[in-house]
Amino acid sequence: MHTNIVATTTFSGVSAEEEKAKQERYDKLYRARRYGPEKVAAQIVRAVVRDRSIVPVTPEARLQYQFNKFAPAVVRFVAARVKLT
Repeated sequence: MHTNIVATTTFSGVSAEEEKAKQERYDKLYRARRYGPEKVAAQIVRAVVRDRSIVPVTPEARLQYQFNKFAPAVVRFVAARVKLT
């Protein structure tokens, strides 16, 4: 979800210029998703009303949660090998 957390994130091992560029890049990606805190809050409230303890809030989180029910080893295998740059 888009918050200001990326804009204030510290990236290790990069120059100040590289850090600023990464902050802007990731902030732009999160902003483009248009998935802000208000959407997450609405889903959390809905989960509380429905007495649900797990709340995957983004579309990809919901997909991964469902997939993990059927193939947890595959999910762990992929997660261990995906590199986010």
